[in-house]
Amino acid sequence: MKKWTAFGIVCVLIFMMFTITASATTTGKVETASNRMEASQTLLVNSEIQDSVKKYLSDAPVEYANVFNVKSNKFGAAGNGKKNDTAAIQLALNQAKKSGGGVVYLPEGTYVVSNNLYIYSGTKVMGARAKITKTNTKADFAVLVIAAGQHNVVVEGLWLNNTQTAGNISIDIHKNVNNVWIMNNTFTGIHSQAINMNNPGIEHVQISGNHFEKVSYGLLTNKMAVSIKDIRVINNQFIDIYSDAIELNHPGQANEAEEHFVIAGNYISVPKGLGKSKMAGFGIGIAGADNITITGNVIEKTRYEAIHIEGGAKYLNIIGNIIDGVENDPDVNLNSGIYIIDGSFITISGNNIHHAYNYGIHLEYAVNHNAKNIIISDNTVTESRKGGGIRIAGMSVDSNLILSQNIVTNNTGDGIQVDGSIRNLKITDNIVNDNSRYGLFFKKSGFGWYISGNTLSGNSAGNIGTGEGFITPVPLRDQSAAITAVLNKANDNTPCKDVFSLGTGAEGLLYLTAKQGAAYSTKLYRISWDGTLLTHELVSHDHQGTIQALDPVMNGKSLQVQASSGQSGSIEIEAQFEGLIMLK
Repeated sequence: MKKWTAFGIVCVLIFMMFTITASATTTGKVETASNRMEASQTLLVNSEIQDSVKKYLSDAPVEYANVFNVKSNKFGAAGNGKKNDTAAIQLALNQAKKSGGGVVYLPEGTYVVSNNLYIYSGTKVMGARAKITKTNTKADFAVLVIAAGQHNVVVEGLWLNNTQTAGNISIDIHKNVNNVWIMNNTFTGIHSQAINMNNPGIEHVQISGNHFEKVSYGLLTNKMAVSIKDIRVINNQFIDIYSDAIELNHPGQANEAEEHFVIAGNYISVPKGLGKSKMAGFGIGIAGADNITITGNVIEKTRYEAIHIEGGAKYLNIIGNIIDGVENDPDVNLNSGIYIIDGSFITISGNNIHHAYNYGIHLEYAVNHNAKNIIISDNTVTESRKGGGIRIAGMSVDSNLILSQNIVTNNTGDGIQVDGSIRNLKITDNIVNDNSRYGLFFKKSGFGWYISGNTLSGNSAGNIGTGEGFITPVPLRDQSAAITAVLNKANDNTPCKDVFSLGTGAEGLLYLTAKQGAAYSTKLYRISWDGTLLTHELVSHDHQGTIQALDPVMNGKSLQVQASSGQSGSIEIEAQFEGLIMLK
């Protein structure tokens, strides 16, 4: 047998990089979708996040003592799209096993198979413009099977097309398999589950650089896959997926199922109009899995939810993803960018979420199901179409939720909505503006709340609103708002404008400034509000020009500001309050 050096393997791989997409274009579909994906990634992916994704990649083995060409006379595969090549390819795989491993090489062609092809330890199955098509038979269900207990397996450069109409899989990984690289392959077949892990003890698997198009599931792990770990799903394309692109499905098996998953740098679309299941339609679905990193992914046009968390999942980092578009199929008021109903110790940070149907970020609760110990920070949520920007709901006595430094703007509905008897909630330093209802809306009140430093402006119904369940007063600290008022006539006053609520009582300092061109008027007041009477004492005043910031007044519970000027036109007014408000 000829020995392939690392240099030889690299040469073939470089050749494959230029040819594998061409092999897929015989359908006229894959190439077009790839172009769409590349355009989206160029526009959307943060380069710093993408650079960080590379650290999760590991190198596959490159030196093999033996090469087995399936078209050689010894094995006799035709690769002509007509002859059944199952026996020939399996013969080459068996020969690799007997020889202690090697490269099973599939030259350019279409290889028709009818039964499972079993891969063993130390084997690399590699193709160059090689397509393996599984016929619609009932003999077996998979194209390739990595047999139980095998290790050091590479599958690279193949186009796997499973045409069976039910229960089919492209690559099935059996129990106690470890050290697997599935790289630079194409997966098709509208009923196909591309990669299946439904067996225990699977470890150290890298799925990278692959193209999944119009398959039912890209990667699915299920209830039998307990004690599997170190699975890396990196830099793949999941295009026009029917069910879920990536599904880790272990409800009720928290701390027993998967751990140490990395899902990074992938492009994912699960658009409305393809799949019909009302239990699927997620970009990434997590149920009962732990220690998961989801970072640097672009997820667009998902029909149900972009990222779905349930089943007691723990220790998740959801960082630096772009979510663009969530549809309403099925339309169940849960069609959100990131949705969590049962999970804990989760960080959601640095994500850019827009065009969700219901909410950009959505924490929900049911009986015995709560999102707890969650940090939501530094996200941008905009242009949600129905529910609002962020919804936080819970019924736990130890919710422990932090919502900080997010930008929530231009959403239909409330900017931030809080519901349920939540204990230990911090909402700090968010910018919430130009939403179609309230900036902050509290359906109920809770204990252990700290609300401070939020900038609220331009929200159509008001900056802060409360529902009938909001009974116990909640402390509100350090608020700020900026507005624009129009002065129609010189030497007149602008209309009074609401800036924020002082609740049923407030005590503190009010910074108030009005600016028009180079002219300004800045005042510092010490104010007190007892729910009936506002008293204020001017502490300091600095000004330039004819503009004047006028003394604040109350309109119900809302603090109002206004200004006067010797010139007509727009006036910018900013109000900052430092102190304590009793919100009710």
